Formats: sequence, C-alpha cells, structure tokens
Amino acid sequence: MAKQERQIVIRPESERNVQEIYKAKNGRMKENFYLEELTKLQIELLKLQNWVKATKQKVIIIMEGRDAAGKGGTIKALTSHMNPRGCRVVALNKPTETEKTEWYFKRYISTLPSGGEIVFYDRSWYNRAGVEKVMNFCTQEQYKEFITQVSNLEQMLISSGTMIFKYFLDVGRDEQKRRILRRKTDPLRMWKLSPIDGKSLDLWEQYTEAFEKMFARTHTHICPWTIVNTNDKKRARLNIARDILSKIDYEGKDQTAVCLLPDPSIVWTYSQYQGTHLDPAKEIQKQLKELKEAKEAEKKEKKAQKNATKKQEIAKQESKAESKMAKPKSSKDSKVATKAKSQNKAKETDQSDTPLSKP
Repeated sequence: MAKQERQIVIRPESERNVQEIYKAKNGRMKENFYLEELTKLQIELLKLQNWVKATKQKVIIIMEGRDAAGKGGTIKALTSHMNPRGCRVVALNKPTETEKTEWYFKRYISTLPSGGEIVFYDRSWYNRAGVEKVMNFCTQEQYKEFITQVSNLEQMLISSGTMIFKYFLDVGRDEQKRRILRRKTDPLRMWKLSPIDGKSLDLWEQYTEAFEKMFARTHTHICPWTIVNTNDKKRARLNIARDILSKIDYEGKDQTAVCLLPDPSIVWTYSQYQGTHLDPAKEIQKQLKELKEAKEAEKKEKKAQKNATKKQEIAKQESKAESKMAKPKSSKDSKVATKAKSQNKAKETDQSDTPLSKP
C-alpha cells in the first residue's frame, strides 16, 4: 500500500475559529495560542541553527524599524532556545569619538558572522538612514556616502556566502505612543526608554520620509526589505519566524508539523508595500464584533420564535376553552334537563290544587 503524503500545515489562524485565537477586547492574539505556535517554530529554528553550524553557513538577520516597534522582543522570542555558541545578538551603542572619525562600516565589520553563526542585529548600519539622518547626527555628505555604499557592501557579503535578511518592523502612530508612554511608568521597561523615543512621536512624518528613501535606495533583488506590521507583537513574531524559515532550505525542515507560511496581511516585501495598510488587529476586532452581533441577533431571533410559539399555544388553549363553553349540550344532558323541568312543573301544579287551610 502506497504511503500517504502528509499535508503542509496551513496557517491555523485561517483554519480555526477566530474567537479561539484573538481577544475580543483589542483583536490581539491570545497568549496560549501564541505560545503553542511559537514553541513549534522555535523547534524549527533550532533545526535551522544546527544546519547552519553543520554546513558552516553565515547568516545575518537585521531588525530595523520605528522606535518601540518590538525589535528586541522579536529577537528574544526567536533566540530564546537557540544555542548561544552559534547565535549572537549585536546591539551597538552610539559611536565613540574615535569611531566617528573612521569609515562608518568599520565598527560593524568585526561583528559579522563567522562560518556556522547566526547574527541578529538589533538596529544595524541602517541607523544612518534613519535616526542619524532625522536627528542630524550625521552630515548630508556622510548620509550620501552611506546610501551609495551600503548596497555594494551587502552584495559583497552575499557574494562571499553570507545570507542577509532585512526586516523593518512598522508600528502605527497611536500604538507607538501607547508603548512609549508605558515605558515611562513600567519599571521593567524603563531601560528601553531613551530621549530619542519621545522625540520620535513628534517627528513621525520626518521618519516616514527617511524610511521611504531608505527603502527606495537599498531594496534590491538580492537583498530585499521585508516590512512587518507589529501592532500585534505576537502575530508579528510568529510571522517573522515563519518568513525566515520559509526562505532557507535547511535539513529536517518539516512543513507538516508547523506552518511556515507568513501571513500576507502582516508581512510584505517593499515591492508589495503601498505605504498604507489596514491594522490587522482592528480587522480582527471587526470580525469578532460581527460574530458577536450575529450571535446576539440569532439569540434574539430564537427568543422571538420561542415567544411567538408560546403565544400561539396560549391562544390555542384560550380558543379551545371558549369553544368548549359555547358548545351545545349533549342529548343526554338535554333529557335530564327536560325531566327536571317536567318534575318542577308537576310539583307547582300539585301545590296550586291543594285547598287553603281554614283559619
């Protein structure tokens, strides 16, 4: 008997009831579903790391994006079960006075992966195209030099056998404000807050313009940008993991155990990106609201039908009672009534024939 092939797992978000996966309150993914899927993806990420180590591959994964978009949290979720001996996270501080005098890319060269390593960049050399440009931390000449050289550098790295994946984590303006304000009050998040974060709220348009220019100049066929909507951090993390795993043919890859297909409403390449997208969380909220309204309408309809049936039963019983009262008496009852009437009449006659007693 021929062995039946196992089917590739489709996104469970598409297959399962939306109410099982998302919160009605805000349309965000529920914790239990997120952890269930993340665990499966972390197993695949470990397989990827083992393959990278065994084959001496070099992998760079860049996490860029707006302030408070979830870059650090995403890296933590993806690397939490990886072997630290073959996985590094690079998050450089601002350049020193000495580094400012050197070739801009020099301080990043020493952080590049060796054979068998995966390196995650929590912000990268693209700082120059974003925060440095907007905040005037670099001159226009330095910016032009960077934007001219960066694609050539990436092409050289790829030609030497390095895989580069560039992710830009995008977050809505209102959500960014909410997260930054939370950092000000949450003692466990205060360390994430910097003076630049507050200014980014006021410089939203300037950052948007800078990022658009960055994409236009540095999105190439061999090293494209992937843009991720991170208004729902959990959905974003799952889909970034799926996207990475879908792009590499590593040993032991199992698409029958876990979904490796990123959600196109969360992840796009820059060439697909149109600048304005619906907030996935709001779309989920809309679906949940519609389901709730449909359920309530169904409940009301059932209640109305029940009341109508009850009224019909009551009306039927009342009609039956009225019919019974209006129904003519039976022949037996008529005979009894006639006999009683005759007896009463005879009695009255006897009484009238009896002579009056004398005084």
